[in-house]
Amino acid sequence: MATRNLRTIALKLKIKKTITWLGTHKAVSCSILFAFLALIICFIKLAPINLYYVVSLSDNASVSDSVIFKFDNNPGYEESATQKTGINYNPHAVAKLRIDPANEDSKSLKISIPENNVTIQQLSVVVSVNGKTLYHTSSINGYQLSHSTNNNKNAYQLTEKQMSTIWLQAQLKSEVKLFVLSALLLLYLAFILRLTIFSSSKQIYYLSGLLIACLVIGFVANTALVKQPIELHRETSSSTATPVQQADRFSITQSITPAADVSSITLPVTITNGISPTDSNDPNYKSVYYSSQRFKDEYQIAITQGVSHILIFKGLITPSMLNADLNQISIEANAPKKNGAVDITVSKLNDSTVPTLVFQTTRVSVNKSFATTQNITAKNLFLAVGANYSGFNYRGLIILLVIGFCIILLINLLALRRFFSRFKFILSAGNYLIMLCYSCMQFLIYSKYVNGFPDELAHISYIAYLRKFGTLVPNFAQMKVYALGSAPDSFDISHAQSFNYLGHPPLYYQIMKLLNGVTIKGNIASFNISQMRLESFCIAMLGVGILFYIGLTRLPKIPLLHLLYGLLIISPPNLIYCVSGVTNDSLTILTVAISLLGFIRFSEKRYSVFTYSLIALGIVTSLLTKLTAGLIVSSSAICILAYSLFKEKGITKICSWKFLITIPLYVPIVLYFGYLHVKYHTIQPNFASLAYHEYVHSGWYTPIGQRPEMGVWGFLTTYISNFVNTWYNLAGATATGRAADWPFFSLDRIGIVLILLIPFILFFVKAKDRRKKYLQFGILGIVVALLIQLQGTYSSVMQNGRFGGYSSRYYLCGVGILALAVMWIFCQYFTNNSGMNLSKQVNTDVGLLGKEAEEMNTIDTQLTSQGILLCASFCLLLFFDGFIYSVLYQAPNISGFAQ
Repeated sequence: MATRNLRTIALKLKIKKTITWLGTHKAVSCSILFAFLALIICFIKLAPINLYYVVSLSDNASVSDSVIFKFDNNPGYEESATQKTGINYNPHAVAKLRIDPANEDSKSLKISIPENNVTIQQLSVVVSVNGKTLYHTSSINGYQLSHSTNNNKNAYQLTEKQMSTIWLQAQLKSEVKLFVLSALLLLYLAFILRLTIFSSSKQIYYLSGLLIACLVIGFVANTALVKQPIELHRETSSSTATPVQQADRFSITQSITPAADVSSITLPVTITNGISPTDSNDPNYKSVYYSSQRFKDEYQIAITQGVSHILIFKGLITPSMLNADLNQISIEANAPKKNGAVDITVSKLNDSTVPTLVFQTTRVSVNKSFATTQNITAKNLFLAVGANYSGFNYRGLIILLVIGFCIILLINLLALRRFFSRFKFILSAGNYLIMLCYSCMQFLIYSKYVNGFPDELAHISYIAYLRKFGTLVPNFAQMKVYALGSAPDSFDISHAQSFNYLGHPPLYYQIMKLLNGVTIKGNIASFNISQMRLESFCIAMLGVGILFYIGLTRLPKIPLLHLLYGLLIISPPNLIYCVSGVTNDSLTILTVAISLLGFIRFSEKRYSVFTYSLIALGIVTSLLTKLTAGLIVSSSAICILAYSLFKEKGITKICSWKFLITIPLYVPIVLYFGYLHVKYHTIQPNFASLAYHEYVHSGWYTPIGQRPEMGVWGFLTTYISNFVNTWYNLAGATATGRAADWPFFSLDRIGIVLILLIPFILFFVKAKDRRKKYLQFGILGIVVALLIQLQGTYSSVMQNGRFGGYSSRYYLCGVGILALAVMWIFCQYFTNNSGMNLSKQVNTDVGLLGKEAEEMNTIDTQLTSQGILLCASFCLLLFFDGFIYSVLYQAPNISGFAQ
């Protein structure tokens, strides 16, 4: 008795000790608990979904036969007990049946095959979605089935035990269970991370991060499982086709040489009266279909490949192969290019009246060596076919980019720890390098797949005009947009398509002329579009590089802030998109960036020749590139000048010799705009003033009788809607199919829209910070340019009936100003030092930063907890709302990806 009590006490002590140990090792306890829950779920029976029976048959089965599945009778719904399916070779004979849930509780199953010499090799139960088999749940060999023969038909019977085993395995391996186990795994990760890595984080921040992680995982899952792949369709026959309306049996063939790995074969067809297989109430339904699974006309299709005619697919053509428009049959056929030519043969198996399912033929064979048709009244005809190839793998690229960005974001979050302080500059510079590489990748995709760049032909025509006539300033009244010639990369300068409506200053076009992207031979202008796009893109990237330099040398040494700043600059989708084509917007990115660097140095009280030269160079080149960019920088400069003279009493700095020696740099803009004013009586030549007759007969002008009435308020709301819409959507000629009627605060666009909205907070905060004032002046410069453009658009609408000039892409050259304004707010309110390094007043001319600035950059600035959460969240929003969602996610709707 005493021994038993001692053992009981010892057991209790062990249990207590174990509980105490588990209590102090919460991560282990959590792991054990979730492992136990996972084990329980594995043995729980859940309802199976998307379940199919797959019967593998001997290869002597006829595709014209059907396999019949007979389950237990269902009272009240007797017809559901019998299901029928056809036989296909893919490449071996199989009959695949989707299980009706009404037959889930059936205790028996009888499988009947019409021919007694055809046997079942194996019965498999699989989970399949959209024609793709995900996994097997169970299988039974044919010899394990009870077999009988009756009236020359083979019948195979499954016992009650076999049916129970099949159903048990289906329940244990239910697709729902995989989802539940995946959810449990994510829940486990959430708990284990909270107990380990993020144990010291505040609950509100951890839960917020958890929500963001779930949204990212959901986006990736939706991309992988719901979004459909892109298929490139290629017609392999001539455009003129003849219908095959022969009532007798026939066989017709076509052979194609794959351009890539084939994913499916298509055949153009017509259906009599356009009757759908589901429209059984149509009075002519029975003339086309026996049922929704079978045509009245029986056609067999066989697809083989190579000299040995490897069978890829053989089976009856069924209504399930029809597309939604009822004009095309599609058959899945995985045919690698390396295996050679693909032969497609369609054979009519029954004699009847004129067919109601009609195929098309052509007199052109893709492969001339292949035999022509057999047993068809019309000779020398070939089957009209098409092939689908696997297109651009946008889903894989999205997932790869998301994973890569999450890793980069994680590294930047880890860099917040003091251990990584010595690597902060390297990580910050690395962020900018990654952003440049990301921009280059976007350029490659835009130039190869998207295209449709705004006014590209007009820009190239401008360059060709300068190349042809060699003038410094073009004769705007004589400049035309030239029509493309027989070759897609040339045009005849003697044949104009229309008046060239670009009245832009010539600096960008003179630079592009010198880069030799256009060559002239007589009146024929040839251009290398790939070279010109690359040159234009590189010009813009020089500007982006200057903006990145400003961030690297002025922002606090917090890599996460540099990642955010880089994303603020490149995330508006139209920035990289527009400069991927030939456009003067590329040069405005560079010229405004030069101005911005000069303004920043001036705000740091670095009154050097270099500073004044940067400002002069930026203003002059901006005005000689595009008036919108010139308005932004010149308006900002006037505000800064007025502030320095009247508020800071800095007339001695403005009137110093360092400034005065840069005055000659401004002479070109005086000469250029003076010349325009003398010759055209304007500083901006336009279509209406130079070619009025052509203008009023073009799409730029709408006669008064055809114009919709519009009041001032209606104009403003329409302008703002179009302005914001072109900020987060591509503003070119390529349609993306993205929903435009969603509100601007939708999760798929709010990040990009915030780049426009957040900077205006500067006008509502009180902070004695000289840099804030200068950023306000930059924003005012953008507003001035916007208001002038708004007035021009209003006049155009009211006087000419044309609603144009509303695109927000015109102001992307000022994105550096907006990005710095956002960063000022983050540094002011979400760091422990309340301000950017560049917001301090530095009075030195030593180097690009100066000694005081270098000392300032050594301050150990840290983000607050709120700042980390907001910064990381904003980074994710910008990453997703930019190129990912605006372009890649819309890839199936963009025509260039399917060509």
